[in-house]
Amino acid sequence: MSRIAITAFSGWNDAGEAASGAVEHLLSVWPSRPAGAVDAEDYIDFQVNRPEVRTTEEGLRVLDWPDTELRIVHPPRGPEIVTVLGPEPSLHWKRFCDEVLEQMQLLDVSSVISLGSLLADSPHTRPLPVSCRVEPGAAETVGEESLYEGPVGVPTVLARRTTSAGLRTTSIWVQVPHYVAQTPSPKAVLGLIREVQDRITAPIPLGELEEDAAAWERGVDELARTDEDVADYVRRLERAQDAAELPEASGDAIAREFEQFLRRRRDTD
Repeated sequence: MSRIAITAFSGWNDAGEAASGAVEHLLSVWPSRPAGAVDAEDYIDFQVNRPEVRTTEEGLRVLDWPDTELRIVHPPRGPEIVTVLGPEPSLHWKRFCDEVLEQMQLLDVSSVISLGSLLADSPHTRPLPVSCRVEPGAAETVGEESLYEGPVGVPTVLARRTTSAGLRTTSIWVQVPHYVAQTPSPKAVLGLIREVQDRITAPIPLGELEEDAAAWERGVDELARTDEDVADYVRRLERAQDAAELPEASGDAIAREFEQFLRRRRDTD
């Protein structure tokens, strides 16, 4: 059975550490084993992502380099998952993506789920918006939702590489409130995990993730209570999002309502 790859990169594409946090959650709830790595030497600016020294349980001092690690995760059922996790590279993105793609192909990956998170005008008190998009193939028509023009990160570059190589690629992005961007957002992690769940067979244990998400929301509530400017801003965001989610008052919508009224009247008669 072919495998599913789930990718996340820390940095610009990882607001609230949501994308990397979602992959780390999968690694924490299911057993896994190392499957490969992309050496950081040719791709990472070590003044931006520095190596770290730590002490092992055996008392040894070791140096951890910011490599991109691939691991094979073993869910209780369904296909195995290949996680790809590391910092967004600083250099040679094309070569980096080709190396990641080559390792995926060696691991018999047939589909890819690319995770990302971005800062947005989203109130923390509402479900955080999550967008899902199957990347179009080279011969497919690009839909209206993909007409964004502007800077992109390595998830977008890698998604184009995997799609061109024939791997079905789905991009999932969650919006993180920009006024609490400095702290990890378990609520955004939870949003990504729920979308991933719709695309894999095995049920993902949530553990304490729901409790952490609720605690995070309470903490931001407390921040808003102590800062009237933040509280007023959140209320304006809530009103804007609630208005945007109202049923569309278009001509077609009105016509549908009128047809339903006539149908109900005929049934009554």
